[in-house]
Order: sequence, then structure tokens, then C-alpha cells
Amino acid sequence: MKHLLRLHKKTTAFMLTFIISVLSLTGVCFAAADSDTTAYSFSDINLKVNIPNELICFTQSVTSNNSYLDLIGADDVEEFRSLMKINHVYLEAVPEDVAYELIISGKKAGSESDDFSTLSDDKLKNLFNQYVDVSDNISNNSVTEKVTASYIERHGDIPYFVTDVTSVSNNEVTIYVKKYYTVMMGNSVTFFIQSNGQQITDEMSDILKNVVASAQYMTVKKSIFENEFFSEILATIITLAVPIAILALFVYITTKRKKKTPEQIAAEEERLRAEYARREQEAKESENNG
Repeated sequence: MKHLLRLHKKTTAFMLTFIISVLSLTGVCFAAADSDTTAYSFSDINLKVNIPNELICFTQSVTSNNSYLDLIGADDVEEFRSLMKINHVYLEAVPEDVAYELIISGKKAGSESDDFSTLSDDKLKNLFNQYVDVSDNISNNSVTEKVTASYIERHGDIPYFVTDVTSVSNNEVTIYVKKYYTVMMGNSVTFFIQSNGQQITDEMSDILKNVVASAQYMTVKKSIFENEFFSEILATIITLAVPIAILALFVYITTKRKKKTPEQIAAEEERLRAEYARREQEAKESENNG
């Protein structure tokens, strides 16, 4: 019996350790009580960034069991992942009411593009003017875009080209956009927030600015958990394993609660000895009376 109990305890401990390890490695985050953001890393564009916990986030490794996909109208997770890759989108985040979208996109910059942090003020200004000229007064069969404000904003040593854009599609839907654009470590990276039919509020702008301010550009080691196929398989394992872990935890706690302390064992032995003595006495009295 004792060896079965030891086996049960070892199995329970293994299951709990396994589930906790899997959850932590797959980006299922348990935010600290004093933390209002969650950190995300993207090795392809050498970026680490903090996103407010109030936003619901999707990355290129989003899995089909994500219950928030319906919130953004993504019926086909494979199609959604493909669209993110085609458009070089690494993160899309929305509030629960989907009042706006915060998006981070990036790709390799041209070989002739220098990191913005290395440019002289004059060269940076010239490049900024070219960027605004290209972004302004875009008009084609599907959309018309106009830059309504533009400036250079620095966060630490990193300059960003900031533009406010009003975009009107051919079905006359107006989208308001605020963009931060930079080139760092050979990658062009854009942070932007967009709202359908509603102008960008100060609150939205502050959220975007804080995300940009948190950005760190450094070499990020490629992780197997960035692979959507691995994430999909692992998500299925987690879905099946978590209920098992909860049951195992319940059994483990119940077992721990039932385990007697040395004092309880001594008291039990004393009770049994007293019971044995009482029965012996009753037997003798019965024999004498007989």
C-alpha cells in the first residue's frame, strides 16, 4: 500500500510540474499583481515590447482554440495566420469592445536603409520629408489616404516618424490611423493604432505611445513556440491536460490533508491502547460473573 501511495504522489507531482512548465513556455501568462503589461518577443524583427493587459492579443502563432477569435471575426485561424504573415503583422491587439486595433508590423529594410538612430539630423529630416510625401495623398481604386499631421518623436535614442492618417475606402468607410515608423537593426518596424469611423482619442494615442516607448531592439533568440504548428499541437495538449492537472491537484491536496501528524498518530495509538484495555477489562468481568 505504501509503495502505491508513493507512486501516486510522484505521478501527481510530475503532472503538476509538467502543466506549469508547459503553460509558462507557451506564453500563457500569469501577470504579477503589480504588472499592468505583458511582454512579447519577435525574433524576426529583433523586437521586445510590452502590451497592456487590458488588450486581447493575437500573434502569428495564435491557435484554433483561442476563444477570442470570434471577437475579431476570424472564422478560419489558418487564414488569419496567413493574412498576418502576408502583411508582416506580428501582433494585433484589441480591447474587449473592439473600439480600435493596435498593430505591430515589420520586415527587413532595404540594404541601403540605415538604422534611424545612426542618422544625422539633416539626413533624418530629409528622409522624414520623403516618407511623408509618399504617405500623403494616396489614391487608388480601393482607398484614398491623406496625412493630417506629421512629426518626428524620439524615445530614448530612437527616432520615430509619426503620422496621423485619414483613410477612406471605396465603400466610403472612414478609418483614422496613427503610425510610428522606424528602422532598427536592419528592420523597418511600424506601430499603429486604427479606429473605424471614430477619430483617435488622446487615450488611444497614449496607449500607442506607451507601447512604442517600451520597445527594445535586440537580438531575440528564435523560439520553437513561435511556430504555429507546434503551438497548435501544444494548445491541444494543454486543453486536455489542464483538467487532469486540476484533478491531480485536488487529489494531492486531499491526500495531504488526510496525512496525520506524529501527534495525531500518537493520540490514535493511545486511543487504541485504551480501547484494548477496556475490552480486556470487560472480558475479565464477564468471565468472573459467569
